[in-house]
Amino acid sequence: MYNPEKILTGAPNARDLGGIETADGRIIRPNRLIRSGMLARLTDTDVEYLKSAGLTTVVDFRTSAERIQKPDRVIDGVSYIVCPMLEDKTAGITRDKPENEDEEAQRTLRMARHLMSKDSDGVRQMRSLYPILVTLEHSVLNYRRFFEILLKHENGALLYHCTMGKDRVGTATALILSALGVPREIIVADYMITRERCAPGTERLLQSCRKFTDDEAVLDFVYRLDTVQEDFIGATFDTIDEVHGGMDSFLREKMGLDAAALRRLKELYLD
Repeated sequence: MYNPEKILTGAPNARDLGGIETADGRIIRPNRLIRSGMLARLTDTDVEYLKSAGLTTVVDFRTSAERIQKPDRVIDGVSYIVCPMLEDKTAGITRDKPENEDEEAQRTLRMARHLMSKDSDGVRQMRSLYPILVTLEHSVLNYRRFFEILLKHENGALLYHCTMGKDRVGTATALILSALGVPREIIVADYMITRERCAPGTERLLQSCRKFTDDEAVLDFVYRLDTVQEDFIGATFDTIDEVHGGMDSFLREKMGLDAAALRRLKELYLD
């Protein structure tokens, strides 16, 4: 059974997809696909692990503002590709320098209050993000571009990440695993590992936020934005089924994965 170890101290939600089994009994190769959150806090030990895993490519899903706030630690010899899944339009996140924990907390609170002015239900707001990622033209085009990158990645490990490795990366992982023939229940199980892995970071963020507010409604909203539920990724599958006519159609028509491309993807990543 797939039970990935924690591979990076500075990116606790990182995990190698190697070992996940497809419906026809094949296995994703280890040291080929690594999903992660941001790489700004990688330790020297983390860097050595990634080098030993044969890391050659990092694909960054974040916006330019996010990349400025938390720049990736650069590893010699690794190619970095920017593939932003959302546009730089989120109020309160644009900055021109890296931020510390207090600044992150203050920005998070501003963003939470802005979002709450539209809808105070954090769960509903998070659930609504996932359909956007598979319907918004900008997002769909960049997920398609990501598959083009995957199809050209012949050697070594490829790590793809957003900020926490839960929403944009969770969607990407659902699409990759679907294309490789992994059953949906296994995809959801991998997605839910994020809840446990991100929990300590969420608690640290909430503790920082408490320096600036004692409004429990706002703090609960921040918590909801920072965690995952099965129905979040379920909204992705539901939207693909309802809007695009099912996963097979979505992968073919929107991701550009015809039969030959799907075969090639499996050749590259499955044993």
